[in-house]
Amino acid sequence: MRILFLFILLPIFCLKTNAVELQNTDELEKLFKRYADSTLIFRGTILMADAPENLFIISKKGDTVNLFTYHYYQGDIPRYPELPDSLAAYITKEKYTQDGIRIDPFFEVSEITQEQSKKLWNALMKQEPWQLEDDAVYGSGCPVTPKVSTDTKGNTVEEYKGRNIGSHSYFVTLITKEDTKQLSYYAPEDLEKVCPPKDGRKRVIKIKELILKYFSKNSVFWKISGDPN
Repeated sequence: MRILFLFILLPIFCLKTNAVELQNTDELEKLFKRYADSTLIFRGTILMADAPENLFIISKKGDTVNLFTYHYYQGDIPRYPELPDSLAAYITKEKYTQDGIRIDPFFEVSEITQEQSKKLWNALMKQEPWQLEDDAVYGSGCPVTPKVSTDTKGNTVEEYKGRNIGSHSYFVTLITKEDTKQLSYYAPEDLEKVCPPKDGRKRVIKIKELILKYFSKNSVFWKISGDPN
């Protein structure tokens, strides 16, 4: 029997979503534990890519629901080309240096009515985010089923074709006054197409779609500069 590998499915490091280095969010966690009853934070990362750091935050205090974003991308920071280089560099450093994810110039309160924000919260709660399972339960891939054929000499050939899997991950942080729950999903849209379906992946995809709709964004990796990808 011969085994033919056309190309590797995924780099090994792509399967370890929990190993992705994320900016510290302790300050935001403390903030929303203190000032909100329940909070959902959604973020995406692209491994080894020049992608913006975006957080979508939905918090609820009593009957009030508020939306926030955190957006940091080097390409969106003004360069002040009309200034001398040294002065432009100084101003950029003083105004736009990032020191972890916290309340700083990159943190914004979203302008949205309470009617719309409550609609988003209710739609998110229908996905039961606090009950979701993630890659810690499912794993971040699935076995490749080979295509079996016979060559001209009668030998059995197993052909393993690679898959077109993205390199992005989604992370969901769920905060209450009592505890914090972290969920991670590697390329759930792609894995749902080629792997056995999982309820958690389906629901986090729906959560992403709801967030993009109500935050009026085209992509989890939106940029102020206009390129949504």
